[in-house]
Amino acid sequence: MISISTVHLSADTTAASVEFGQTDLGELTEAEFVALLERFRRLDSVQNSEVDPQILITARAGRFIVRTGQGKLFLYNARNTTEPYAELSAEEIFAHLERPAAAATESSASLASASVKPPAPHRATAFAILVAGLALNGYTLYSAFYTDRVGEKTVITLLTAADELAARQRDVIGTYATGAQPGDRVITVGADGSVKFSEVASTTSINNSSDTYRLGRREKQLCLATVDSGVVDILNIDTLVYYRDTYKRR
Repeated sequence: MISISTVHLSADTTAASVEFGQTDLGELTEAEFVALLERFRRLDSVQNSEVDPQILITARAGRFIVRTGQGKLFLYNARNTTEPYAELSAEEIFAHLERPAAAATESSASLASASVKPPAPHRATAFAILVAGLALNGYTLYSAFYTDRVGEKTVITLLTAADELAARQRDVIGTYATGAQPGDRVITVGADGSVKFSEVASTTSINNSSDTYRLGRREKQLCLATVDSGVVDILNIDTLVYYRDTYKRR
């Protein structure tokens, strides 16, 4: 048995809207789960593009997210969505979820390498691969980010001047959100160097994660350089941008 929640989807997964928020469907059998995914992959393409609906899964193998596009299903590791996703059938997804956690972890790399495709068209967003190292006596962080548009390397220079660090950190500390509706995403920047990613009115922790950050600049743009979650751009004292989504201070 696996536990299912949906985000921005009707209970039968045949319609998508932000009005649906997050819904807990409880535990499903294999037949119920496969049927649910089959309906999901046939979702109206316009609704899919506008809303970005998701199916959240808790199973023996761990926690996962399923998205769809062009009649296909894409399986993501919910604990690290920067990992490559796997394009699988509904039956293959169920088989993967039923593996013991250790076996699923060992097979994730082979699944992704065999199935990874360009990001689903409805997302058209950047799924980053972060390869970071400290250089220039620890003052510059080089991170390579690859998007669906460009493959160029991005250089992030960390802030080191104590006065500027203190002032910039005071400015950025706070909570930011893409909106106030259930399913909207939230970033909370802490004074202790922590950053949390969550969703409004989420009843599970599947989409909640924590990371640490350092303040820096990507070219001339202030940003938060995180360890595992990519780069969060600081547009101004009240606005962050993360994977092309705009977050406003609240």
